[in-house]
Amino acid sequence: MEQLQEDQLAIRKEQRYIEEQQEEFFQLQQQEQAAYGFVLGNCEAYERAFFEERGDESLHLAKKAQREFGEQLLQLKKDERTLFDQEENLKAEQQAFWKKPEVKENGA
Repeated sequence: MEQLQEDQLAIRKEQRYIEEQQEEFFQLQQQEQAAYGFVLGNCEAYERAFFEERGDESLHLAKKAQREFGEQLLQLKKDERTLFDQEENLKAEQQAFWKKPEVKENGA
């Protein structure tokens, strides 16, 4: 049971870490898009297509990364639920074991 609880704690820590990474990534992505916007507003017309393409590619990759973060979180939540269910089953088994009537050995 202790191991299940330790595994649950580890999963919750991993979830927090991914959520923090996700937030930091989002902030960086916002800064990057702002930089592309600034560059597009100040570049020569012949350079615009190049920077627009880079900005679009960056946005596409950022969305892909966000999806992957989401998928990782979803998998961790599923794993956490599985561990929780295992813990509940183990508790039920322990309770059933302790409630089991004792068999008298003297045959009476």
